Parts: sequence; C-alpha cells; structure tokens
Amino acid sequence: MKEENPTSQEISMKWYANSLSKALGLKYPIIQAPMASAASVELAAAVSNAGGLGSLGLSYHKLENIISDYNKITNKTNHSVNLNFMTHKNPSINVTKNKKFKNHITKYYKEYGINYIPKINNTCETFNTDQLNLLLHMNPKVVSFHFGLPKASFIKKIKEQNIYIISSATTVEEAKILENSGADAVIAQGFEAGGHRGTFHSSYKEGEIGLFSLLPQIVDNVQLPVIAAGGIADGRGIAAAFMLGAKGVQLGTAFLTCPEASVHPLWIKALNNSKERETRITSAFTGRPARGIVNRLLREMDGKENILPDFPTVGSIIKPLANSASLIGDEDFLSLWAGQSAPMSQNIPARDLIEKLVKEVSDIFKNIKNN
Repeated sequence: MKEENPTSQEISMKWYANSLSKALGLKYPIIQAPMASAASVELAAAVSNAGGLGSLGLSYHKLENIISDYNKITNKTNHSVNLNFMTHKNPSINVTKNKKFKNHITKYYKEYGINYIPKINNTCETFNTDQLNLLLHMNPKVVSFHFGLPKASFIKKIKEQNIYIISSATTVEEAKILENSGADAVIAQGFEAGGHRGTFHSSYKEGEIGLFSLLPQIVDNVQLPVIAAGGIADGRGIAAAFMLGAKGVQLGTAFLTCPEASVHPLWIKALNNSKERETRITSAFTGRPARGIVNRLLREMDGKENILPDFPTVGSIIKPLANSASLIGDEDFLSLWAGQSAPMSQNIPARDLIEKLVKEVSDIFKNIKNN
C-alpha cells in the first residue's frame, strides 16, 4: 500500500528514518550517484561509512576487476553499497556513419600529432550473463541500472537473492515500466542532472523535464519509493524533494569535488570555475545524451549528432584525443560531466558533505515546525 505523504512536522522528526532507509540499511537516504570512472572505491566507502549509500559504476570495468574493486569496498566498509550497471542496447555497426565520423575527427588527431585513429569499438558492456553471475556471487545490498532494467529472467534471479533493485526514469511512463518490471525503487532523474540521461523508453525530448515537475508526478503514479536526482546539491534541495514526496535523494555532481573522487584535475578545475561556465546536453563524447560543462568538442559537435556512431563506441575515438590533450593541460576533449548545480560544489570530504547535508535538512524542517 502506498504511503501517505508526511506532514512537515512528521518529516522534521524522522525525515531520514523512513521506509527506504530501512530497506537499504541506511542511516540517511542520501545516495552517491555511481558515476562510472569518477566514483572511486574510496568515495563509495566514505559515503557508506558516513551513513549514506555509496555507489560504484561497473559497466566500464573488465570482468576480472569487478570482484577486486567490490572486495576493496567491503574491506573499507561493512555498510550497504550499491553496484551499478548499464543496460543499453548493443551497438550496431554502420560502416557509412562510422567513416563519416572518423573523417570528421581526423582534423583533431592531426592537430595533436596523433598519427593513427583507432578502430571504432565497444567500450562498455551492457549488463550480461557474466556480470549477472558476478553480481549474484557478490550479493550486494543494492544494485542499480541505468537505461532501464535487464531482461526479466535476470531480474528474477536478482530478486531471488533479495538484492534491492533501483533504476532511473526520466518520465512518468518510464517510472511505470520500471515498477511493472520489478524495480524496488525509482530514481526520478530531472533534466538538471549531470552525466548520461537515463531515458530508455520515452524520447529524449519527452524526458526534458525538470526534477521538481517530474518528481511529484512520478510519486503520484507509482507505488514504489521514489528517489530524487538532478540539481540537488545542498540541504534546501533535499528538503524540497522530501516535501514533494521523495523518500531519498541521489547526488552526483556534489560528490565530484570530494577528495575521494577519481576526477581528472582539469575536470576539477572546470567544476571550480563553473560559475562562469554553462552545462549542456551533448552526445559528442559517447553517442548518448549526457550533461557536461561546455568545452570545445561539445560546441563543435553541436548539430552533428547524425554522424555519431552508436553508444558507447564513440568513446573509443574520443578517449585517445582526451588523453593526448590533457597531457598538455587541454580540457577540450574531456567529458566534463556535471549537473546544473555544479557552481554549488563544496570541495570537502565525503563524510563532511554528508554531515553538512543532514544538518541543513534537519535545521530546515526544525524551523518549519517551529514557525
């Protein structure tokens, strides 16, 4: 049975002690977004140890490294951890499009003195049988998926081990699909969010909804706990999300400037200068829409989406450019993923950030109660 939305007085007394916290074994229903390549073992462990839910994105991991990193986390924390996988369609091979893309990118390779453009290839496996078997072996408290859920037979096996399943929705329709397909909670991903859009069924245009419009609509249309994500960076955003019916929040950009995160110095510099820079949705870095801080590649690929190969193969061509450029202090080909809340980044350790967020939310609800 769906829980009634609590009053502000009830929230002030127990805002973090709710059904989601209990189900996930958390002190605070604050989730650190998985952020593949940026969410390190150290960051995930620090967040979990601070009472939130640390997450680790594993889709870019080689199979032999998945268990290794999971063991590293469990050696650093005995609290709940979320493992994240992507469920995108396997890329198709379009010889004509691939040729056009490589021809377009050649000028950048020449500019940086790179003589060989690599073959376009897959850089990220979609959730598969091997990953499923590893997941079942690791048996974490939580697994999350991006770009929808895996096939029903996989979901059945995950549920048999009582692993809590979370996935992202960018529309009400997607939230309903997740509920009917076996998710235990839904992340309402607002248009403000950094990184890849979680859109998997609706069109990308349909998913261009701000969090505080999307969130209450999803809350009203599903029976599952809803987790708010997108543009939340302080206690005010968390409090607002809870007042709109969220049972938890997921923050990504806010954790990128924590010292435990695995973030390139040029990316950190861009985040720290984000007050003077905008973020924008682009497919230029991977072939799938994602929000990042505007740089040269993002600007110059604007309007050229028709020549991009399928996700995630674009990355096999862009990564060598990013590596070469960054060696000379050039950020122009780095994917500077960030949400619209980037200017609110605080550059403090993860534990301090969790404690600060909890205090801010508690103070807000206390003031509401007293007034």
